Amino acid sequence: MVLALGVAAAVLIVLGEVTTLFDIDVKTASCTDLADPETADTCSTLGGQNHSFALLPVAVLVAVMAVGAGLGGSRPAAFALIAAGTIVLAIALLVDLPDTSETGEIGKAFESAHAVRGPALWFEILGGALALLAGVLRVLLPAEPRR
Repeated sequence: MVLALGVAAAVLIVLGEVTTLFDIDVKTASCTDLADPETADTCSTLGGQNHSFALLPVAVLVAVMAVGAGLGGSRPAAFALIAAGTIVLAIALLVDLPDTSETGEIGKAFESAHAVRGPALWFEILGGALALLAGVLRVLLPAEPRR
């Protein structure tokens, strides 16, 4: 159970890095058509672009610690999962969530522009929560005996 939760968490965290965090929508035309070439790349932002792909190494850590906590019954690995899950949730909720409602330079140029949240935020939140849960389960439940 701990291993499955941890691996699922790592996959979700990676998905959060490579999927859309938010798009800027302009009612009159597409954002990329209206924006000048310097700001056109801000019309859509990936999760990783918003925080310099900081969660990729955390996802690797979660996968490795999930093996240690799940297969090896390691309590230190469980505490590392708890810490990693907390870091992911902090970045998702304190860094990414506020940015999903910002329109930036596009919003200054076009009054009808608004931000539309993408799936990356939800992948990050769910991945962080699963990593946290996997760690807590290993700490609270006794490890299965090795055969």
